[in-house]
Amino acid sequence: MPSVLLLEFFYFLLKLFKIELIFFRQFVTRSINMSEVHSPAIVYISPAELVVHPKLIEIYGENEVRPALEKSISEKGILESLKVSARTGVNVVLAGKCRLQIARQLGISAVKVEFVESGSPEEDLKLVLDFNLHREGGKTHYQKFHEGQYWESVLRPQAKERQRESARRLNETKYSNLNTSIDESNSQLNKGKPVIQEVSENLRISVGSYHKGKKVFEYISQLRELQKFKAVVALEAEFNRSIDAAYKFVCNQDICEQVINLIEADEIGSISDGIAWMRNGDRNPFRRFQVGQVYQFKERLRTELEIVGRVIGITNEFVVFGLRNLVNMNLEIVNLRPRQIDAELQNEPSAEQRARILHLMEKFRDVFPVQVSLAELLKLPNLTDKEEVLLRMYESDVFEKTWEDYKNQMQAMEVSTNRKKDNIRAA
Repeated sequence: MPSVLLLEFFYFLLKLFKIELIFFRQFVTRSINMSEVHSPAIVYISPAELVVHPKLIEIYGENEVRPALEKSISEKGILESLKVSARTGVNVVLAGKCRLQIARQLGISAVKVEFVESGSPEEDLKLVLDFNLHREGGKTHYQKFHEGQYWESVLRPQAKERQRESARRLNETKYSNLNTSIDESNSQLNKGKPVIQEVSENLRISVGSYHKGKKVFEYISQLRELQKFKAVVALEAEFNRSIDAAYKFVCNQDICEQVINLIEADEIGSISDGIAWMRNGDRNPFRRFQVGQVYQFKERLRTELEIVGRVIGITNEFVVFGLRNLVNMNLEIVNLRPRQIDAELQNEPSAEQRARILHLMEKFRDVFPVQVSLAELLKLPNLTDKEEVLLRMYESDVFEKTWEDYKNQMQAMEVSTNRKKDNIRAA
């Protein structure tokens, strides 16, 4: 009898435990669902409190034009949160540069932000590339190969480690069941994809295109180191247009070197124009024109245009002139075929000002809006008094002082944040 009672008691306990387990599972499931809906890491903060990671600007540029994204944000707001690291005490955007840029343009007061964990600058960089791996809006070929450079630096050490591990296992087992050990070790070696294949898949291009594009990318890097910046811009544009065309150009050393020199001398403005120039030789009717020259026309091209124009480009069909509109004082672009040009070459009217502009372009090489304004000034045959004042403003030390003040503020903010963290740890 006591045995029967004992069995019934255990049966009761078992049923009770089963009921509690069911309730526990429901509670856990409900908690997980709630955490997905109300993630404590997602907040809304002001765009003014966010700083873009420098690598995002280096790869994708400071100001991108994304009309479809701008339209979506203006109508629906920012749907996907920006990914942000607060590792240094400063809110650094790792993904969402364009969304932040558009939010600032539209005057949005608060943006959706998800804070992510990061323990080092290297981890920040990895997150930047991971988050932007399949970035919407498309990437240029140059941007893709910039990313490829990073992926190779990460994946090659991993591949070498796999090889070392396979060799170690082979060495440990070479005295027992030798044939089986060799088969297992060879299969271990084949487990990891070749680095180039994995990088190509990340960039969504073929292995063959990656090999070609890598050669072009490395040549662009060499030109940058040699400070041949005009050639860098021209070859990067050709690369973004076609990997194959840029690769064939770089491989043809005779034409490549001559075209690069012509671009640096301002005689041509693009790779395709340079190739056409080289092929046509002395028969080329454009040969007497050079980018930067100033011509005075026998008659005004239009009544509102100044009679003097500057050559700002040479294409396969046209000589491109920059002339000032005397009504609104803006720059106007006019394309003329050589036979249409009835004008005489003039001595450079603003040599001293152009030298100053080129110096300022080097000074502000990482400030895009200033670069644009200076490049436009170079297209004009001469400058107005107001444009001269603008030059002098750029030449003043106001920018440097403001920049130094900003850096000091950021450093002070970081020191203050670190001190607070130390005090919290000490407490």
